[in-house]
Amino acid sequence: MDQPDIQTKPAFTTGELAQACSTTVRTVQYYDSKGLLSPTERTEGGRRLYCTQDAEQLQFILMLKGLGLSLAQIKGVLESPNRNTLLRMMLQEQEQKVQQELQQSQAQLESIRSLARDIDLFGKPVATTHRDMAQRMNDKKSQRNWRITAVVVGLIMDVAWIGTLVFGILKGIWWPFPIALIAVAIAAAVLVASYNAHASFICPACEAEFRPAMWPFFISRHTPNTRKLQCPHCHTKDWCVERWHAQKLSTRLGDCLSKGKHS
Repeated sequence: MDQPDIQTKPAFTTGELAQACSTTVRTVQYYDSKGLLSPTERTEGGRRLYCTQDAEQLQFILMLKGLGLSLAQIKGVLESPNRNTLLRMMLQEQEQKVQQELQQSQAQLESIRSLARDIDLFGKPVATTHRDMAQRMNDKKSQRNWRITAVVVGLIMDVAWIGTLVFGILKGIWWPFPIALIAVAIAAAVLVASYNAHASFICPACEAEFRPAMWPFFISRHTPNTRKLQCPHCHTKDWCVERWHAQKLSTRLGDCLSKGKHS
């Protein structure tokens, strides 16, 4: 007499199947009602019985559901004669969807951080609409790109004057050194002018936003986010908060972009 196949012999009630697969009875019943999971047998009293293969199928369903596939997609995979091919196509589609969601979430995260930084720096949100926030994010990206460019130019400047200095010491030929120093000075001036063309500052005393004149800007003490400047509106000299703009500013140096609260 043949022995029953252990893999297909009913071994679980609905509750036992749910417990074995770390899910709920209601979930098993729901998948059964949707045609995703059918009992191997039913007792005379109508009690559902499941086998080990049913448990494996339920675990497979739960895994695909956890990956974000819909029940309709999962049912299509289970019923398809080309299961692996169809599943591969669905996983590729799901991967693209998740990538888009990740990009959206990353953009949201950057916006949250930008808004929090603005409140810390300016004492209030700079962006109050979606359009404002998009502009703020564009400003931040522009500032990062400028800083990368400045680092690269700075390294080239260091190589130029240090290299010509070493060359002069070793070879006794000094004429390249002053040329390098002049080139470095010009490059530094261009960097400062470029920076000043995009930067405005907000006075902590009157909240006016202004562009400083070139020389005060050049010689002022500064931190990564502030500079010690004199406000052209209230004439207070204090640590003013920097605001970067992606587009070059048309306001003249030394003038205000916006008046302060003491206007």
